[in-house]
Amino acid sequence: MFYRFGTMALAAFAVAGAVAEKPYDFRKRLEVVHEADRRDLELKPAAEEFVFRDGMVIAVPDNADEVLAVAGKDFCDYLDVSMGISARFARGGKGEVTISIDDLPSRAYRVEVGDVVKITAADSRAAAQALYHLEDLMNLRRAPFLSKGAETRRPMFSPRMTHSGWGLDVFPDSHLAQIAHAGMDAIVIFVRDIDKVKNKGYADINDIIRRAKKFGLDTYLYSHVVAFVHPDDPGAAEQFNSTYGRVAAAYPDAKGIVFVGESCQFPTKDERAQPVTWRNADPADSRPTAGWWPCRDYPAWVRAVKKAIDANAKNMEIVFWTYNWGKQPLQPRMELIDALPKDVVLQATFEMFEPQVKRNGIETPIADYSLSFEGPGSYFRSEAERAHKRGLRLYSMSNTGGVTWDYGVVPYQPCPYQWERRYEGVRKAHRDWGLCGLMECHHFGWWPSFISELEKEAFTDGGIPFEQHIRAIAARDFGAGNVESALKAWKDWSDAMRDYVATDENQYGPFRMGPAYPYNYGGKRIEHKDVPCPSHAAFGVRIARLNYLDKCGYRPQLGEVEKLDVAFMEKELELLESMREKWHSGADAFAAIAASLPPSRSFKAERMAGLGRFFERTIITAINVKRGAIAHRDGDKATVLAWAKKEYANAKAALALVEADSRLGWEPSMEYVGGAEQVRWKLKRMEDLYGKTALEK
Repeated sequence: MFYRFGTMALAAFAVAGAVAEKPYDFRKRLEVVHEADRRDLELKPAAEEFVFRDGMVIAVPDNADEVLAVAGKDFCDYLDVSMGISARFARGGKGEVTISIDDLPSRAYRVEVGDVVKITAADSRAAAQALYHLEDLMNLRRAPFLSKGAETRRPMFSPRMTHSGWGLDVFPDSHLAQIAHAGMDAIVIFVRDIDKVKNKGYADINDIIRRAKKFGLDTYLYSHVVAFVHPDDPGAAEQFNSTYGRVAAAYPDAKGIVFVGESCQFPTKDERAQPVTWRNADPADSRPTAGWWPCRDYPAWVRAVKKAIDANAKNMEIVFWTYNWGKQPLQPRMELIDALPKDVVLQATFEMFEPQVKRNGIETPIADYSLSFEGPGSYFRSEAERAHKRGLRLYSMSNTGGVTWDYGVVPYQPCPYQWERRYEGVRKAHRDWGLCGLMECHHFGWWPSFISELEKEAFTDGGIPFEQHIRAIAARDFGAGNVESALKAWKDWSDAMRDYVATDENQYGPFRMGPAYPYNYGGKRIEHKDVPCPSHAAFGVRIARLNYLDKCGYRPQLGEVEKLDVAFMEKELELLESMREKWHSGADAFAAIAASLPPSRSFKAERMAGLGRFFERTIITAINVKRGAIAHRDGDKATVLAWAKKEYANAKAALALVEADSRLGWEPSMEYVGGAEQVRWKLKRMEDLYGKTALEK
């Protein structure tokens, strides 16, 4: 009845390297909530373990709401699909698993395992999380056995909100169920107008809100609504009511609405900023536009917009996100926070803008969302301290969902030890400054992975300690004899992530598209329209810097300099070579693990090896592009061709990876910019430019 995924389909994953996937086939994997046949039939229960058996009853209260009923039926489905146990869902009465709602702290639940399993929870959402926790424990045990005893658990953060990893602003029920199982409690939808989402397409947003609620998920609206008017202008209230107020009225069950500078620009009267949108900015004017400066009249704008929203949706939460002026001076940022209304939530990005000195002495700030620095950054710290002092609720764009802007077309970054460093910083911010809510990702979305599992425990009071948990995951997925090899590979990949240089040249260059990124020195300039890309993409390749040596037009406004000088690139290349070696050895380790396992258990190691190979191929592309750039500037055509040959071979090798895994090369807002079609386009362009014979010599 629920989200079944048969053994034969899983077996197909075991030969993923030999079977090409079609574009978007990865969504078949995102239909899976409960993995089939997790049970190891050779395992026997210990004396102090509870055992699920056929015919057992999962009992919820007579008055259980939809959230709890859905979770109870989901648990029965889990036992059937993953453990081969037939259990029955029942309302009221007694059962081997009983659930009750009692007076516990918000989000908390208690699980007592004896001759029966008793769950006591603060509400139905907490009860659902308790059932998901039992699933997690049995997955780690690889059997329908639970250790007897009692534990009380409580998620630290609410909301934990995520964008869709299935497709931009698209949330099938199976994906909503996955999000809930991962411990998140909210989704985010980009909204331009009523039922208009980021890619300008139609979406029945109230339907998404309704379906999310049955999985215990709130919905936040990320505003792209436009009302370019100053709050002091005549008729401003009417314009705010007809835009923000009208949209809020259309979604009375939405939890909140998120505003960020670049998406809520207005004609500021602050003389330190241009009173126009960024599209209309005067290039001769050194001042930023309002979306990129903490204007002193933003608090008045917030009050006016909040008034319009309150008149139509009284309980809608207003989240004000300061992402766009994180680079700006401390004083105007603090003045803005001091003037915000106290019933507004402040959101600050966790790691961005921090100056970095890498281990070889290279210096650079974090340009955009990055795992290379665990955080918190000084920008976040300053705003968190001020928000805490003022008593404002504090959220963070934390990128804790498993992927950042460092690598544009991967499902997640398998760097658990670096993620744990991020998690520790987030927990400390929770303790020190009252950080209470997280935006887990942006439009790059979320993919269920072992990183999601680690995060769920890391952000739960009473959660499984990290080292114990990661070892249990490695043993479950790769066998007890392969734990040390898997952990070493993950440690190497985590260390490699710290060597990543988070400049715009990297994040919007070779790392944006992976091995599909063009190598084009000496060729005609590449325009965005030249690259094959799905027409329905919200961003597509428009967000990529296709010509590596291009100057970046907005940098002078931000007072930044290009990172394209030879000395800087040579220092980068030192780090990139080290990164490449670590990803290569880690991928080799997982390939060896896969070879050591029977076909029925090897698919996860093979997927991990393939993912590691793709990271390596992406890094090689960055190396070759930078080496080619240096040679091109020197006018050294022979060396340009030599690096072209290396990149041609690298891209050809990467083609097999993206054909085997259709999620590689894709991202929700860009769609396919690094997939098989784009890699072939690149190869053909290189053949036309340098000659196929010359490239294959």
